[in-house]
Amino acid sequence: MLLSPVRFAWHYKYWQRQTAGFLRTYEKNNKLPNNEMIGYVVNDKHPKSVRVACDRYMWVMRYKKAFRFTKKIWAHDEHSECRIGDVVRVQPMGYRMGPWKTYVLVRVLHREPRDDEFAPRGSEKRNLLLSDRVEPDVPLAAAFVE
Repeated sequence: MLLSPVRFAWHYKYWQRQTAGFLRTYEKNNKLPNNEMIGYVVNDKHPKSVRVACDRYMWVMRYKKAFRFTKKIWAHDEHSECRIGDVVRVQPMGYRMGPWKTYVLVRVLHREPRDDEFAPRGSEKRNLLLSDRVEPDVPLAAAFVE
């Protein structure tokens, strides 16, 4: 039984391929402040924290082509509302919250469709798996002695 609400083989490169044109036109049409970034959640296992992969495009004059650079950042998600695959907008906090977390979630732009909206996040899912383990009634050594 697969507990994950997202496809098993989900990877952030999948979202890059699917949303490259959408995010590029969104950033062109809706001018963001220089410090805000748009990205997609690639890790939601920590409480009140998400890992966001943000793309930026740079025009390289030598090759006359736009290249994509991806940066993964830690963002503070106060209400734990993000899940893997969501497209979010983040901005810097102005100070560090721990050794790595420097951004805060502004809003969720697009939610990844899932079967169960209240499915547990990564950390909660892991805790559920640990709590569901039951000890066998018969000791393991006694089961093979027969």
